[in-house]
Amino acid sequence: MKAGRGMIVAVAVVLAAALAWAQEPLAVLTEMQLKGGKVEVKTAGDPDWQAPKPLLSLRSGDQVRVSGGGRAVLVFTGGRGTQVVTQGNSPFTVQAQAGDGMSDRAKTVIGNVTTFLLGQQREKTYQSLSVRSVRAQPPVILAPRDSRVLPGALNFEWAGSDRLKYRVRLLGPQGAVLWEQSELDRRPLGYPAGAPALGPGARYTWELETREHGVQRASFDVAPAADAQRVKDALASLTPAAAKGYPPATLSLMRAGLLFQETLYADARRELVTAIAADPEEPTLHLLLGHVYDRTGLKGLAANEFDEAEALAGPRN
Repeated sequence: MKAGRGMIVAVAVVLAAALAWAQEPLAVLTEMQLKGGKVEVKTAGDPDWQAPKPLLSLRSGDQVRVSGGGRAVLVFTGGRGTQVVTQGNSPFTVQAQAGDGMSDRAKTVIGNVTTFLLGQQREKTYQSLSVRSVRAQPPVILAPRDSRVLPGALNFEWAGSDRLKYRVRLLGPQGAVLWEQSELDRRPLGYPAGAPALGPGARYTWELETREHGVQRASFDVAPAADAQRVKDALASLTPAAAKGYPPATLSLMRAGLLFQETLYADARRELVTAIAADPEEPTLHLLLGHVYDRTGLKGLAANEFDEAEALAGPRN
């Protein structure tokens, strides 16, 4: 009798594990093109079609339906490729994929970034634009800000009035002034090649100053050489040549995700801002940029991007 009970328990454990595995996400929704069309999702346990949120996790049996000129891009977990869904192949049913012929290294990098993206869908817990103050805001440091940076080219970026003149000052690890520029217009400022070299692994502080608003500061660390090389190698797996079949916006999203994971928030922001300039109506790009701003303490800008992502993903008239 005891043996029989033990067998029943063992079978129950195996079935529970199998059920849990079956419910693991198989894909993430990385692109939603809604201009001139519609994207809808029906989960395996829900009879109704719903408008999906950006970076929605999809499980076995879930369906994606596209109408008109819409388009959806799914990235499968484990580096198992992508699926573009249009009206022509709708509805598409999510199933486990065998993967394609990319290298094991590329699969590992893409698989890790895909797992990261699965956790970035966001519920609305922030204050909406409609109820936040619209008063003119003082200048604010955008990047680098509470971030690591890769060795090499470095840009200082901030938001503020075009009518103001700005001073930028860089302080070394001991607080000494290494470099400064004054009477600056509001535009990205590159750290010149002839300025003092920045040491790998060291922390620096930069200051943004105006006569009208005083001084604000932000710190950043230069990534050690070994970390920088590892990131560079991983980014090489997220190129059109290495990741065939991954659309440009999806690759930009994945590169930004990798940089975010490495706490290279300034580089992640730059990747996303560039991608948004090329594809301004892609909600997933705005969503991840909101996470970058949220992580670096720019709550108002984060809410702007979350609102934009929600608006772009919503129904069109």
